[in-house]
Amino acid sequence: MRYNLIKGENVLHRKRAEWGIGKITSVNSCGTIQVVFEGNRRLSIAKGINFLIKVDEHGNKI
Repeated sequence: MRYNLIKGENVLHRKRAEWGIGKITSVNSCGTIQVVFEGNRRLSIAKGINFLIKVDEHGNKI
């Protein structure tokens, strides 16, 4: 099931769990999502909806 992702939500990357929990900082109309992961790793993920899973602050899937 797909969810809309919005600024401020917590996410995990499906293939890079070692990055930890990230917080969405922006979502553009093309589907690119800017995320800050643990350790201040800032990434821009094209088609982010395909790679990110919405989680709570403890990393539990929502």
